Amino acid sequence: MDKSLSLSEKLYLLAVHPQKGGIIYAAKQKFDFALPGALFMEMLLDKKIEIENKRIKVVGTKSNDSIQNYLLQKMSNVKRPRKVTTWISKFRLSMKRIRRQIKTSLVRKGMLKLDEKQFLFFHWKRPVLQNKQAIYKLQSEIENQILQGTTSEENIMLLVLIKPAGLLKRIFPDKEKRKIAGKKLKQMMEENQVSEAVSAAVAAAHAVAISVAASSAAMTASASR
Repeated sequence: MDKSLSLSEKLYLLAVHPQKGGIIYAAKQKFDFALPGALFMEMLLDKKIEIENKRIKVVGTKSNDSIQNYLLQKMSNVKRPRKVTTWISKFRLSMKRIRRQIKTSLVRKGMLKLDEKQFLFFHWKRPVLQNKQAIYKLQSEIENQILQGTTSEENIMLLVLIKPAGLLKRIFPDKEKRKIAGKKLKQMMEENQVSEAVSAAVAAAHAVAISVAASSAAMTASASR
């Protein structure tokens, strides 16, 4: 995989629709939970944090990466290590800033372009893949890594986030291959406890958010009767 791209950048690129641009539908609800998970993986690789008993401990407060510095500053302000799930839920509130910084980095690297869009008085910038050949190569590498296995810790950290990020169908459109890939990923997680903890935390945080949203909708509907 391309070493010039971070885990969070690779995950973001995979979530962009290859033809239309924008985040693919399957990843829309889950992506804001998966990106912080990828950032934790990066900080773990850079030895800025440690994960033990599914809790994050900050061991380095300075980084060359601006997003890491932002997250490390917030995490270092707490007295006790908190669960990965807790931090993923908290950082979801900062996702606009995090996504903006990732997009800016990918534009600078020539991987994305941002198309200006407008509807009535609303303006926004849609991410569009710029270097599609590199993205297809990344997708092919990930497919092979999942099906054939890998011993690279960095690769595993990205692979175990594919499913909780809602990207498994993007990598494996064929249903039978997708089933096989799901089993392979489950085995990878069982063999790498830290990756399993982060992947499980991403899925758990998303599940909690869905539950809270459903409860709020039910209370609103009940109150309006």
